[in-house]
Amino acid sequence: MTLLIFIYLVMPILATIVYSFATSWVKTILPEGLTLKWYQQLVTNPDFSAALVRSLGLSLGTTLIAMACFLPVVFYVNVYAPSLKAKLHFITILPFTIPGIILVTGLIQVYANLPIPKSLILVLAIALLSLPLTYQVLNNAFIAHDFRAMFEQALVLGERPIPAFLKVILPNIKSGIFVAMLLTFTSAFGEYVLTNLLLGGNFETLKIYMYRLMQSNGQASSVLTTIYFLFLAFISLILILIMRHANTPSKERSKHS
Repeated sequence: MTLLIFIYLVMPILATIVYSFATSWVKTILPEGLTLKWYQQLVTNPDFSAALVRSLGLSLGTTLIAMACFLPVVFYVNVYAPSLKAKLHFITILPFTIPGIILVTGLIQVYANLPIPKSLILVLAIALLSLPLTYQVLNNAFIAHDFRAMFEQALVLGERPIPAFLKVILPNIKSGIFVAMLLTFTSAFGEYVLTNLLLGGNFETLKIYMYRLMQSNGQASSVLTTIYFLFLAFISLILILIMRHANTPSKERSKHS
């Protein structure tokens, strides 16, 4: 049973990766030859470079805005108002209940006549959709320690609130912040519905470019899919390493105790 599940999940990925290197794969079980020509064509294509830059800029902007908005809220609720955590948790899961098409329709109707760039609306919308993941990761980072007592002790010792947050709180949750940033970044990097409906062909991201390639060139589409998959695998590896590093001190403390 495990082997069947493995074949069902992994074989399409392997076939896509192999096809991206194939010179031709039509009438044979295995590719007739291997080549890097398709990768060279994609990398040297100016449309690919432009789409990659747009996706990276969109993801970075969304990540920075999400952290700037959500981190202070999570800090305030955990340190100053723990009674609001249940209500905040309910609010953070609401984006899961809103389909992307409905969200885009509402955004267009509300902001159509306002002098606000649609790119900014898109960044805020993607940040909102990433709220459930971002909040959960940040909240788990705050649960790990008694930050309320640590913050109050810093204030008693004469620190101002902002320096106390930067010196006491931030170093202890940096792993959680980094994980939240990576999850938000990958969520924005793979966003398709909001970007396509809000900006369309005027702002072709990597996901929109990938869909366009699927309609015209299956070989180039396989190359781009392989690159995208390897990028996500790299991000996943970083997350695993961060989580292992974060769990190591607690395990060592438990052994010593």
